[in-house]
Amino acid sequence: MSPKLSILIVSWNVKEALQKNLERLFALREELPFEVFVIDNASSDGTTQMVREHFPEVHLVINDWNAGFAYACNQGMRYATGEVMLLLNPDMFVGTGALLRTYQELMDHKQVGVVGIKLRKGNTYVTSVRRDPTWKDQLAIVLKLSHLHIRLAVVDRYLRTDMEYGKTQDVEQVRGSYFAFRRDVMDVVGTFDERFFLWFEEVDYCKRVREAGYVVRFLADVSCEDLVGQSFRQVSVGRKQAILLRSMAQFFGKHGSWWQAALFWTLRPFAFFAGSLYDLFKMEPS
Repeated sequence: MSPKLSILIVSWNVKEALQKNLERLFALREELPFEVFVIDNASSDGTTQMVREHFPEVHLVINDWNAGFAYACNQGMRYATGEVMLLLNPDMFVGTGALLRTYQELMDHKQVGVVGIKLRKGNTYVTSVRRDPTWKDQLAIVLKLSHLHIRLAVVDRYLRTDMEYGKTQDVEQVRGSYFAFRRDVMDVVGTFDERFFLWFEEVDYCKRVREAGYVVRFLADVSCEDLVGQSFRQVSVGRKQAILLRSMAQFFGKHGSWWQAALFWTLRPFAFFAGSLYDLFKMEPS
């Protein structure tokens, strides 16, 4: 039977989390026919060997460099054959009924372009819904004003602190760790913008989807366990800050104005320096 759902997982040095993810997925195979692609970005922890040995039915795409999230997702999409694409982080544990519910929502409601679901971490939910970013709220985040116990309305607006996670509703953007859309939406909107190495690629995509006349829908009645950021715990704070500021600059260069992009490009080396100082002083002496 042809797959109805194509599940695309981008992996980088998270072998154990990925193995648990795949074990859970294949325990749910009775929900609907699906195919799984793992796109590995040059892992050095034996990820590809594990997939080959334990999950021979998985389509494995191996990069010999860390190609980033958007590029790797697009690689998987080129091979995928399902009616619905599901981008799934490797450190996820999919809840019962989530795959079928996601597929049905997208196939039954053609105005829905992207679907996200409730993400849980232990007994709490992950704040996975945001509003569109503005340069003001992103600047406040970059400057770490929350660390100074300064609460700003623009940041609350962006973080959507008023979100009711118990209610299914249309939103502006959902987290890319569980991110589903139909093939025909991709045909209209295109694939991910590969200029985003990491972060903001799903923000950009949700914006493009809504501009094309679709809605982004959050489903509250199904969920996943999200271990949150297993891959990038391995990356230094300085490096993460540099990647984040680059993505911000690219986003505002595309959807804002030149001076907004220039602002974040200008801040990038300072953010990298501050993050590198943090990395230096948090290290324990050997």
